[in-house]
Amino acid sequence: MDSLISFLARPNSVSTRRSAVSACGTLCCLGFLGPFTDEVFASPGSTVQIARGVWFHEAETGKGYCNNAVIEMGDYLIVVDANYPGGAKEMIDVTKRLSPKPVKYVFDTHHHGDHSYGNAVWTAQGATTLAYQGVVEEMNRYEPERWLSSSASRPDVGALHLPDAQRPQKTFTGDMFVLKDDSREVRFYFFGWGHTRGDGYVWLPKERVLCTGDAAVNGPFNKIVDGDIKNWPEVLNRAVALRPLHVLPGHGPAGGLEVLTGQQDFLRDLYSAVGKAIQQGQKPEQMNIQLPAKDSNWVPTWLIRDVVATYEEITQGKPHGALPHVW
Repeated sequence: MDSLISFLARPNSVSTRRSAVSACGTLCCLGFLGPFTDEVFASPGSTVQIARGVWFHEAETGKGYCNNAVIEMGDYLIVVDANYPGGAKEMIDVTKRLSPKPVKYVFDTHHHGDHSYGNAVWTAQGATTLAYQGVVEEMNRYEPERWLSSSASRPDVGALHLPDAQRPQKTFTGDMFVLKDDSREVRFYFFGWGHTRGDGYVWLPKERVLCTGDAAVNGPFNKIVDGDIKNWPEVLNRAVALRPLHVLPGHGPAGGLEVLTGQQDFLRDLYSAVGKAIQQGQKPEQMNIQLPAKDSNWVPTWLIRDVVATYEEITQGKPHGALPHVW
């Protein structure tokens, strides 16, 4: 069994790990979590152990859910991201299978619904929702409009019968907040405005595990309209400086440092290509943006949406998230 798991522990990305997903998913379902290697494969909908007492749950993308991480402390669990309500309910079941300890904290990495709309589900179970203060500020900026739209389109949101999204109950300001006991130290960072104004990161310094939310995704999952597109890769420099062994993104499979640097390259190359087209007098509908092959993992099917957002940011001289925009 050890030799098979070692074979599966290859460098991880959307494009390279699909051939091993089926076998790894079977092992995870059987409870064989394998050795703690630098790269760990999960299959969508499965949970794998990244380090002792640290698990990564890769979302089934067809449901619109985000990924989750579960961190075991001495007497309780921390869950990274509240998810949508349906995803929250699934993760409650997952945590009960992983540990008898209660979930004490649920950390919202940012305000988007697939990462925060499950807050009410978790607090009803007795957990405390936690975030950087910027998450509340972003929710105050965009809610309840986005919540009401989601309630109309998603049964799991509508079923809560709430007039607005529940804000995180506990917030921190400044650059860092720490939870620590005899078993583990967990640091919650704010590095700056990238994907959103309130992006939070979770860092385990001993295990060198970094949870990024959607500040870094692994695949064509970016939604950049609330972002500061130019500043985003610069913010990620602070995450890169941690030199994580494991990067657990908000969407897509777990990986290593290449998830951060790949996200940076995509954003920088997109910004540069759109900027050059603007200098040539082109409007978005005239642009034929071709990004380098190294960016292919992050390029969405409808790149034009990212092109338009980048064009608007450059030509109006403000972060796109500071401009009037439609979600």
